[in-house]
Order: sequence, then structure tokens, then C-alpha cells
Amino acid sequence: MKDKLFILLSHILNPKTPTYGNRDKLTIEEPSRISEGSSANSSKWIFSTNHMGTHIDMPNHFFEGGMTITDYPVSFWYCNNVQLIDMPITEAVLIKKTDLEGKINPLTDLLLIRTGYENYRGTNKYWEDNPGVSEEVGFWLRKSFPNIKMLGFDFISLTSLKFRDEGKKAHRAFLDPYAEGTPVCIIEDMSLQQFISDIQQAFVTPMMVEKANGSPVNVLGYK
Repeated sequence: MKDKLFILLSHILNPKTPTYGNRDKLTIEEPSRISEGSSANSSKWIFSTNHMGTHIDMPNHFFEGGMTITDYPVSFWYCNNVQLIDMPITEAVLIKKTDLEGKINPLTDLLLIRTGYENYRGTNKYWEDNPGVSEEVGFWLRKSFPNIKMLGFDFISLTSLKFRDEGKKAHRAFLDPYAEGTPVCIIEDMSLQQFISDIQQAFVTPMMVEKANGSPVNVLGYK
């Protein structure tokens, strides 16, 4: 494995992790500490939502009959044709089909969009003025690129806070288990600054909670 270069494409969770609308938090408590006389250190993690930090949305997030984390085979979480598209964005706009046409390799199974928006992470702009993805992109990707299993990006949500109705429609377009093509799962709030062109493979590793509609994920890219 010495010739492999591994890159973490996820943000590390902490109590300052931004969330959509800035309404959810991660609380970390320490029930026992060696420094205070306990025999071991332990932590208590309290998530006010499972959709926090770098996380994945599953079809069940928007559809009662949609697949959950544990409905997918283990092989689903391995991607061997990762593609990154650079698309600089500095304000709340919607990414449309025309922005992506002619740029996607038909073999791609994990499509990543790097906007540079993670430069605003840690500021209110990251969640108040975030870009989003239009509904048409979801239906188009499913129909035209059947190998794509997941779409990931470096902003906080597929839904722009300034285009909430369109965001809800977009989530349904990507995740609908009954629409044409296969649902495309959504990885939000990724860290893509360190991504290099040689990265073609990735592991997406969610917390394996039974029947979860979504989960924080570690995305590990390597070449």
C-alpha cells in the first residue's frame, strides 16, 4: 500500500460543525475521564440530526418506501470511477443541467462538484447564502448516466436556503425510487480542497445504523 495516496474528502465533526439553516448541533460530553480518577476515557456524542457534517442522503430521506443505509450491499460503497468537475461559485445560485452538459464521463459512478464554497465554511455565508442544485439535474443524471450512484459537493446542502422549494424538488428528483433510472444518493458538505486529478477511486463509509435515512460519512479517496 506504500504506493497509494489516500485523501480524506470529509470534514471532521465537532461542536462547531455548520448545519443547514444553522439549526442543529453536535454535543460532546465526557462521562468519564482518566484525569479525574476514572479507569478509562469515554465520550457521549449527541447528534440533533443524522444529517450533519459530511453526510449522505438516502432515498428514504424523502420517500417512505425508499432504500436506507442498510438496504444497500457493501459493494455499493466502493466507487472506482470518481470524477471531479470544477465550477467556481461565490453566491447562492442553482447548478443547472447546462452547467454540466458535455463534462461527465459516462463511466463515472461518483460525481463530485467542487465550487470552492468550503472557503466560507465557518462563516454565516456558508449556510445563509449557499448554492444548490436544480431539480432537472437529478432527473437528467439518472436518465443519461446510469452508472452514477452518488453526487457529492463542497457546499452545505443540495437545497439552497434561498431556493428552498426548488431544493425539495431536487432532493426528490435524485432520490425518488419510482422515477426513471436508479436513485442517486447525495453527499453534502464534502471537503474537496485536497482532491487531485489522480484520484479515481473512493470508499464512502457511513455509520451503519439500521434503516437509517442518512448518516455522517467518511469519504476516502485514493489513487
